[in-house]
Amino acid sequence: MWRSFLFLIIFIGAALYFYFLYFQEKNYESWKAEEYNAQNEQESEKQITESVPLFQVNLSSEILEQGDSILIQIESGEIIEKVSGKLGINKISFLKSEDNNWIGIIGVDTKQSPGKYNLVINFPDKEFRKEITVIKRNFPVTELIITEELEERGYTPSNIEENIKTKENPSMYEIFGIYTPTAYFDKPFSSPLERVEIIGAYGNIRKTGDIELQHLGVDLDAKENTPVYVINNGKVRFTEDLVNYGKTIIVDHGLGIFSVYLHLNKFQVSVGDIVERGDIIALSGNTGYSIAPHLHFSVKFNNITSKTSVDPIRFIETTKKF
Repeated sequence: MWRSFLFLIIFIGAALYFYFLYFQEKNYESWKAEEYNAQNEQESEKQITESVPLFQVNLSSEILEQGDSILIQIESGEIIEKVSGKLGINKISFLKSEDNNWIGIIGVDTKQSPGKYNLVINFPDKEFRKEITVIKRNFPVTELIITEELEERGYTPSNIEENIKTKENPSMYEIFGIYTPTAYFDKPFSSPLERVEIIGAYGNIRKTGDIELQHLGVDLDAKENTPVYVINNGKVRFTEDLVNYGKTIIVDHGLGIFSVYLHLNKFQVSVGDIVERGDIIALSGNTGYSIAPHLHFSVKFNNITSKTSVDPIRFIETTKKF
């Protein structure tokens, strides 16, 4: 009887021991499974975070001709307090949109040497780099025409060149030297006329004898007293009647961008006026060195380190990609 009782005690003890070992193993497997799942979830979250960039830089083009402009749009998943940049040595200014994204635009000068240029955009704790290619643009050579009427008014190729180089361009480039660090505008740029027909191409080289003058704007067909519209919000910086350029208006749009309107018949604004896109600022004319009524229209950039002339029609088309 005593032996049977002892055997029962040993049997129950052994059963309890193996039962304990079995559940210990099960708990360990369950714990390892939970740990594995947690690690997988963390790794998955890490991969998702790494695969979503903090910002995205969109460029209107990576290959530009002389006189082209490039639009830079920065979309971010977080608020970026400050953005700056350069294309080559030229500074790029940016404006912040209502949705906390950033927009920058810069021009490639008509005389910019073809080649590769580094686009660098600086963020508070990171940097974006891209190589931009500038290619040569073929500008046609045309005749510098002096009509009999212009001769009677005293215009000659030599005094046109002299006036432009020593008087008119220096006075205008003083204005282009102004840099307004904020933008007056928050929309794409628009056309200066209701109907746009180019009668004088951008960049063509007007030549007679040894004298060459490059046309750093476009001539648009416009009968006398056609309304001329400002292409975007800005501040009127210059209204003068010049010998060659005739009645001239320069509007500062901020961020170093200027629009220029020549050969006008009548001013509708004064220096210091704040204008909005589409306002009538002048009536077109035939003043200065002009063969027939038209509007000469230009866009200039003050890039801090240099002044840039760009094709104004291509500039407007580029900004429509806002």
